[in-house]
Amino acid sequence: MAERSAPLVLVATPPDGQPFGSHAAIAADGKRLLATELSQRLGRLGAAVVPLPSVADDGFHWGRWFSGAARMAVEQAAGHVDAIGYAGGGALALLADDDLDALLSPIAGEVVANNRFSADAFVVAGDLDRALDVLAVCETDNAAARRLDEAGFVTRDLGSAPWTRFDVDTTLDLALLRLASRLDGTRPLDAAVGGYLEMARLPGGGSLEVPHLARLGEVIRDRNAELVVGGRIPGATSADLETEAACRVRAFVEERGMRSARGGENVPRSILAALMAGSSPAELVAELTRLGDAVVVDSRVLMAAVAASPDPRDWPPEEERFASDFGDASRITTSWLRELTEAAGGASVPFLLGGHALISDGLRLIVRAAWQGR
Repeated sequence: MAERSAPLVLVATPPDGQPFGSHAAIAADGKRLLATELSQRLGRLGAAVVPLPSVADDGFHWGRWFSGAARMAVEQAAGHVDAIGYAGGGALALLADDDLDALLSPIAGEVVANNRFSADAFVVAGDLDRALDVLAVCETDNAAARRLDEAGFVTRDLGSAPWTRFDVDTTLDLALLRLASRLDGTRPLDAAVGGYLEMARLPGGGSLEVPHLARLGEVIRDRNAELVVGGRIPGATSADLETEAACRVRAFVEERGMRSARGGENVPRSILAALMAGSSPAELVAELTRLGDAVVVDSRVLMAAVAASPDPRDWPPEEERFASDFGDASRITTSWLRELTEAAGGASVPFLLGGHALISDGLRLIVRAAWQGR
């Protein structure tokens, strides 16, 4: 590693308090282990790491939370700090060490991020007072690199590196991470993380398995089949589907970067949500089912459009979102989401709901699994 001052990186950890045995508790426990693993990896690469406990607060504002903690960490640091960063507890779980090292190497006036349009991790160097002033007004971490870029910092995006954008947020994301650990060419996980993924059990008693994985694999390998995908599909995932999937792909790309756009400019809209509003959640499932032999949908775009807000606090509760990803309608009280989940579970083709990790690097993992027989 080239000589440089050690960057100071604040790593977020999820709050306690989720009901025992819930989907949310499983996700939070997994993210705590991932935050510990990431902190250790960053430390081995020369970073000074400070834990950043998350808060469960209806009035939570990411920028005020982060900038206040960052300024305190700088004051308490031994020696001069010329680069400071942030990582969500579930971020970068599959990123190779060489690419993680690149995250820690901004020059003065530069910000390095895993995704310039929707960051889960970044490090900025140079005028840290100005950088923290900019970050203090960011409502979400996703907007951080974009706001720094607008303020004149040069952005280096690591998005082209393998698995840079894989971020664990949900229980399904943990299942995707478990799948990744079985594939050739992915980074080995820490023993504590790997052990947890193997022993964790869903509320219904099942293990952390990606729903419909075998049937999705059959479609991906079939030149006569068609896969329907909808949501915040990154360009890298689209390219992978074009070159690595044997089947045809029908894609509805909607609301990429919706959580990093400025609040007043950002009322999420979705063609799929509009179809659902004009008919019903069950009819949306039926129509997508008629279009292909398997369907993968970023349901958070639907939630954002229904709520007219990109803020997850305005969506159905966390437990309901995570349960829906596994087809567990019994835990869902939000009527439209329950109907959508039941219809997806009863569809004649494999129909998978999830969040951003599923529709981005998760899809790429599913394609790899299809060809590796996993």
